[in-house]
Amino acid sequence: MSLSRRTFLLGTTAALTACTSKAKSIAPRTTAVASPTTPPPTTPPPTTMALPATTSTSKPAGESPFKLGVASGDPLPDRVILWTRLAVPTTTTPVAVTWEIATDDAFAKDRRTGEAKAQNEAGFSVHVDADGLKADTRYFYRFQAKGFTSAVGTTRTLPVEGAKVDKLRFGFGSCQEYSEGYYNAHKDIAASNLDLFVWLGDYIYESPVPAGKGVRAVPGEKLRTLDDYRGRYTHYRSEPNLQSAHASCPWVPIWDDHEVENNYASNASETGIPSEEFAKQRAMAYRVWWEFMPTRLAPPAGPDYEIYRDLSYGNLARFFLLDGRQYRTDQACGDVVLQLQPPCDEINSPGRTMLGTEQEAWLLDGLGKATTTWNVVANQVVMADATLNGAVLNFDQWDGYPEARLRLLKGINATGKTNTVIVTGDIHLAAVADIVLKDGDAKKVVATEFIGTSISSGALLPEGIESAISSFPDLRYLNSRKRGWCLNEVTPTKWTATYRIVDDATKPESAVTTDAIFTVTPDKPGAVKG
Repeated sequence: MSLSRRTFLLGTTAALTACTSKAKSIAPRTTAVASPTTPPPTTPPPTTMALPATTSTSKPAGESPFKLGVASGDPLPDRVILWTRLAVPTTTTPVAVTWEIATDDAFAKDRRTGEAKAQNEAGFSVHVDADGLKADTRYFYRFQAKGFTSAVGTTRTLPVEGAKVDKLRFGFGSCQEYSEGYYNAHKDIAASNLDLFVWLGDYIYESPVPAGKGVRAVPGEKLRTLDDYRGRYTHYRSEPNLQSAHASCPWVPIWDDHEVENNYASNASETGIPSEEFAKQRAMAYRVWWEFMPTRLAPPAGPDYEIYRDLSYGNLARFFLLDGRQYRTDQACGDVVLQLQPPCDEINSPGRTMLGTEQEAWLLDGLGKATTTWNVVANQVVMADATLNGAVLNFDQWDGYPEARLRLLKGINATGKTNTVIVTGDIHLAAVADIVLKDGDAKKVVATEFIGTSISSGALLPEGIESAISSFPDLRYLNSRKRGWCLNEVTPTKWTATYRIVDDATKPESAVTTDAIFTVTPDKPGAVKG
């Protein structure tokens, strides 16, 4: 049965039911990140203000260049990246952009300011490394250019590494296909007083959306060129709720596959593009990802771009942010065939990898050396065992890389620690799972996985299959139909994951409510409900 990679489970309800009945760092790589003592207030949806700049009393002419909003990201104890991107299509001349940051929204206290240049070569994006800031402090920021003032964003610096931190409030999300739903989840994120938001990938989708398909139009064809990628990001970033979420707290982003092409693996294209040509496409996609993300990573110079890195929230949590696309072995067994029997021999070929040798060694070394209460692995694809009677349902997940997963879980177990939590996106469903080391007949829970559903991208599982998937022994919770995100409140004694679910993402004003709450303690992996 041949299926497209994105819809690998559609139409398989009856077959699956029958089977079931039978049976790196942010410059530098190691950095200090910490939670604020008091969470920031709710940030309202930002609006671009046609206000005069501070140096002028005249009304500016034309349209504001700040149509794509503002953002911040990759914070450190004394600095944070401030981002915006100017809408200036009629010029290639650099544009002067003034930035301000202060501890009050009147920009009078502890104010720092400077000037940056928005360059044509970077699509007129601006990445300001605002330094000289106070540790563990909330800040307000804004930009000014061409006589206009941007929306005001809220961000946060971090305590010094090793500082005592009593609480961290962060969110994570992924998968926001514009055409398949509204960004109600982002509106909820913006109102949730987060210290940090971790983006797990699929910020854009590369495929065209035929006329009349979906709930919202997405212009353009399948992405291939630099202008194609820039146009798609611009369309997504024009969305007000997404702008609100970005303006409400600092983000730490990683990518998955759709930022380039669905299910690509290293330099292997899903659609058979020759590797040399695909490398050029990947370089363009990575470049535009950098242009639109509030990251302190240097811009890429080609198709190879190291984004894996780690962040520490004082003594409370260390985040390891992975890249599960750029270094992986191509998916086994053709990837497009759903087999309801054990997979082909290729899946067990020695040396197959998800992370690549260097990244895998970096991760295991970091997990072993970390002294924080929690180790957090920010990961693109499902790590828990989701095979069905030996059949691999999704070769793109860690199920398709069993040797690599076994190495990683043995490494986690070898640290002697019980505090690893994995946060995952990609699969468009909400789930909680035990991460079980299965070595021969021995089984041991070594970590907990919180899988977040998509912000807006549609369900991948067909209706009626939940009972079959819910029978997986390592699964503790499943909601495969709804969109949303995951709110996490972390203390030295408990991690509380709250699944925030949109009632109907196809309706622009749909409510967002709590669907489930799970907790885990650092001394015992495996989450419990409530």
